[in-house]
Amino acid sequence: MVLALAVCCAVLGLSRGSAAQSRGENWSRCEGSNPDPSIAACTALIQSGQESTENLAVALNSRGIAYDVKGQHDQAIADFDRAVQLEPDYAGAFSNRGNAHGAKGEYDEAIADYDRAIQLKPDDPDAFNYRGIAYTVKGRYDRAIADFSTAIELKPDYAAAYNNRGSAYDDQGQYDRAIADFDKAIQLKPDYAEAFSNRGNAYTDKSQYDRAIADYTEAIRLNPEDAGSLLNRGIRYLAMGLLDQAIPDFDQAIRVRPDFAEAFNDRGIAYHGKGQDEAAIADFDQAIRLKTDFAEAYRNRCLSRSIAGRLPLALADCNRSLELRANDALTLSSRALVYLKMKNANAAIADYNAALRINPNRASALYGRGLARQLEGDAGGGASDIAAAQTIQPAIAEQFARWGVSAQSPDRRGP
Repeated sequence: MVLALAVCCAVLGLSRGSAAQSRGENWSRCEGSNPDPSIAACTALIQSGQESTENLAVALNSRGIAYDVKGQHDQAIADFDRAVQLEPDYAGAFSNRGNAHGAKGEYDEAIADYDRAIQLKPDDPDAFNYRGIAYTVKGRYDRAIADFSTAIELKPDYAAAYNNRGSAYDDQGQYDRAIADFDKAIQLKPDYAEAFSNRGNAYTDKSQYDRAIADYTEAIRLNPEDAGSLLNRGIRYLAMGLLDQAIPDFDQAIRVRPDFAEAFNDRGIAYHGKGQDEAAIADFDQAIRLKTDFAEAYRNRCLSRSIAGRLPLALADCNRSLELRANDALTLSSRALVYLKMKNANAAIADYNAALRINPNRASALYGRGLARQLEGDAGGGASDIAAAQTIQPAIAEQFARWGVSAQSPDRRGP
């Protein structure tokens, strides 16, 4: 294709030097990386009526790539369609159309295009890598790993394929294999922020939290706008009880991505942990506005509203959470707390029983059921549940006191 273009341009150069220069500049911009000038230049070439069929297909493919970069995937697909109609053996256009379908979430169509690209050009590592990504999204991890492995065989220094195979291994629960692939990706590309972030995820899955935090920190250093790594590091700090370190990470993730519902939810959890339930409720509100089916955010707002004494609203939140995710033990325990504070002992006991069927060793459910039994007049049963809960979690009484209930008075507000 390049040779055909060079010959064409040389012929024009003999007759019209200025036209040749203009056409050459258009080709340079058309195949460049800046999408807007690329689209304009490719369009001029496509509309000129001077290009061979082969060159016209190249211009359409290049304009399709530029449209895809701009997120205009339908326009991109239309251009790739025309390119492969003009040149049915154009492997690159099939592969690029697969990328556009993938960006639209049309993974079956993407895989079909990658299949054709690989059939036409079986030594193209990119087509195998892209098809592997599509298979990963569809949960077909064995097929994905096979494709990434072929890409690596064809291109042994293919850092992205190692990173992607590592992600597939991580999704399969093969954490050591995943880490080995992320190690290799980072060795090949030391500034590979995504590989550091993904390795942090694998270390998290292995409960190696210090290593996970170190990797998330490096990913953030390399890419301060990496909202996912900021969120994940914040979650790790949150799990470690380092709330004052977690909150700035969630703040920054939200600054980068103002529509990041998960970051609002997790920051709300951190504020709840600090006893700042009004701030927590505001964050859960925003998480739910951004993601109306966010079961966890409804559950968390239920608990914070319960602590704040907004019991009817709390009950509505727990009910909505259970509609979205039935038989969730945490939500059942939270709703039971609402019923307990409403002095509805029977309803509280029913929810605590359901939660304990899912997790018999849940200390908060045992303790709460003990308080509900006391409220109902079953002193012996209540004392037995409370003792069992304290064996599992010695400080459980203090936790319930913070929530506003105690063995002496279920509706007493704690300190």
